[in-house]
Amino acid sequence: MVLAVEGLVLRRRDGVRLLGPLDLTLAPGERLGLVGESGSGKSLLVQALFGALPPGVLQTAGRVRAFGVAMDQPGPARDRLRGARLAWVPQQPDQALNPLLTLAEQLTLLPGLQRQEPPRAVLARLGPLLARLRLPSDPAFLARFPHQLSGGQRQRLCLAMALSCDPELLVLDEPTAALDASVRQDFLDLALELRRERGLGCLWVTHDLAVAADVCDRLLVLYGGERVEAGPVTRLLETPRHPTTARLLAASRREPSRETGFLPAPQDRPVGCPFGPRCPQAQTSCLDWAPWRGTPGDGLRCQRPLAEGIGP
Repeated sequence: MVLAVEGLVLRRRDGVRLLGPLDLTLAPGERLGLVGESGSGKSLLVQALFGALPPGVLQTAGRVRAFGVAMDQPGPARDRLRGARLAWVPQQPDQALNPLLTLAEQLTLLPGLQRQEPPRAVLARLGPLLARLRLPSDPAFLARFPHQLSGGQRQRLCLAMALSCDPELLVLDEPTAALDASVRQDFLDLALELRRERGLGCLWVTHDLAVAADVCDRLLVLYGGERVEAGPVTRLLETPRHPTTARLLAASRREPSRETGFLPAPQDRPVGCPFGPRCPQAQTSCLDWAPWRGTPGDGLRCQRPLAEGIGP
């Protein structure tokens, strides 16, 4: 397996659980979509995959391994992996790009660290990739700073940087969230073309099932830090069984939803199903359903699944 997460649990320093227990695997060349609304734990999981949890968040259980390397253990093996075989395209390029470095310096930084490749050689090698991404490679353009680019150009630059060391697994964290519709589709098309050509495995993080339908083979749906449903993308889009999945699907189709309320804060989540307080068909037992903590089995964790005719 390229990626294996086993029993991962993340907590705040005060003991409140933020994510997990969570399991997932990713095979070479596979495209997995990690789907959920804001606050569901998607970005926290990505940070755990790279061993880059924010201050105040602790990994209290489980293992995270990429290419057989423990990503929760600092050391040379993890350092050699990040950016080389395992690369990240962030959600906010403005936060990922150094405003004090030119585009040329941004592009050559990682290959210089991981491959000891001279800047001139890096830029020559990346010329065709920049052309594919519709980014000029002439010295005048590469001498610019990030603030001199459009939003779409900055996001494509982040993709070029992520691909600069020819990774085997690409993690894309809501890379189209800040783009308008036309630029978003353009980015999706380019990312898919490059993935097919390079045989890349992808973990695509998104809140939008419409995007996931275009780019993923398999989906894992998170809500309140919990895995609530998983399976092939076609099956989840045609017959969602968990109310959370159905709600995300309605949102992607701009359909009205009868579900109200907001994702509760981590300290306010119920013992059982985290979606229970918002679910239109929830029963009292859903809020303290003991098997919720058990083995996820087929990937569905719901006491009253929609496929049984209980849906809205």
